[in-house]
Amino acid sequence: MRKFKTRKKFNRLIIYLGLFLVSIALTIKYLYSNDLINNNTIIDLLLSEGISKNEKITDVDFLLKYALNIKLEESKPASKEEVEIIPPTNIEIPKEENLEKIVYLYNTHQEEKYESPYLGAYNIATGVLLASKMLKEYLENEGIGVYVEEENITDMIHSLSLKYSDSYSVSRMLLERRKQEVNTLKYFIDLHRDSSKYEKTTATIDGKSYAKVLLVVGLEHDNYEINLEKANKLAALIKDFSPDLFRGITKKSGAGVNGIYNQDFDQNTLLIEVGGQYNNITEVDNTLKALAKILAQFIKEDENG
Repeated sequence: MRKFKTRKKFNRLIIYLGLFLVSIALTIKYLYSNDLINNNTIIDLLLSEGISKNEKITDVDFLLKYALNIKLEESKPASKEEVEIIPPTNIEIPKEENLEKIVYLYNTHQEEKYESPYLGAYNIATGVLLASKMLKEYLENEGIGVYVEEENITDMIHSLSLKYSDSYSVSRMLLERRKQEVNTLKYFIDLHRDSSKYEKTTATIDGKSYAKVLLVVGLEHDNYEINLEKANKLAALIKDFSPDLFRGITKKSGAGVNGIYNQDFDQNTLLIEVGGQYNNITEVDNTLKALAKILAQFIKEDENG
């Protein structure tokens, strides 16, 4: 008899719990339908966990802090004695939307991924497309306007009944399309990652781990010498930052390779490999921050002749 009563109480508990969950679901639905709660509300709740709403948080910082579990560098608040009062001027700091887009970042092998040991729960693809978006932000912090190609190249390959080996033909189509649409573009950077061993693609510089940089130049078109000259100039700037960061320039020709890599499209077409498949996004991020400053200097010197 006591066992029967216990079971009856348990069943009631289950029913009450079910009704409680249903009521919560209906409440949330009501709040969303009446715009009393939305995605911004959720973000505000996240931001309230130690970050002021008035503090500028970039997309990359938000991703690194909440999704990638990378601790951001925190600046020490300035004391009253350290605060410098600067008189107002008419100089306007460029905003992202005001920057003339001169760099086109794209990924011929868009599915190339980095090591992601802690991102399964977030369903975040830590690949070269993410790296392009991060590099875009860092370049724009340097005053360089960037267009990132987000068209799904893999889907285009399938829809056109092409093979993976035709990837450069597809990215060529996008190069030509974007150049027509955004006629300010001058520099075309195809961002990849290598597939070499971790020890070969990683460097430790001042106690921080970086994904090494490799440049690739195709020799199978008439004007490859100009592309090679540009790659050499960029290489010199990378080595100025740190020789350990640079893996070298790989020259490609002959059977089994593309040999052109769309570098006949423009003399300012570069193929840059950042790290390899075993590098994590923290190492890639360290490199992209340095690479943005290096590319900004490269572009400035190139523009000034």
